[in-house]
Amino acid sequence: MPKGRKVRVIDPKGKQVADFLAFNAVEPREFLSTGATIDNNGSLYIKVGQHLYSNLYRPMLRVTADTVGAHDLLHPPCSPAMYRCQYGITGPHPSCHENFKKALAEYGLDESCIWTPFNIFMNTRVHEDGRLEIKEPLSRAGDYIELEAMFDLIVAVTACSVEESSCNAGRCGPIKIEIY
Repeated sequence: MPKGRKVRVIDPKGKQVADFLAFNAVEPREFLSTGATIDNNGSLYIKVGQHLYSNLYRPMLRVTADTVGAHDLLHPPCSPAMYRCQYGITGPHPSCHENFKKALAEYGLDESCIWTPFNIFMNTRVHEDGRLEIKEPLSRAGDYIELEAMFDLIVAVTACSVEESSCNAGRCGPIKIEIY
């Protein structure tokens, strides 16, 4: 995704989370850091006009539009280990981690590059006592977030495959991506 281009992540049917990773296309050791994003914005929540930051504390993507306003910067991608631990699922199950692993291999990036993603449309609430609660996404059919690249990027997006909780309202659906 070249500098200045925008990516629009769309929820066509509503209540579907999309996990989002980004890497510097020239030097992939620079990657989207949810920790640096929280630190620089001073918030667990991202708003229009703010940036998603890299691990080198450089603005990577600017939020140019957002019809939902509820996204997550805290949770790792779902994975076979998470399914075993949280749901007792030991057999094959689709996961964001495995989807990222397959997609990023094409760019010479292995699973050690899969950090905490920007979880688009994921509705995580932080209670006063520090407890986290994952609620159904607030996104409705056609809702989107739009991000502008601050430099050339490798971007990976996957529709979350957790149907065992309220993360995706107990079911999974598609995610649509537009780059312009």
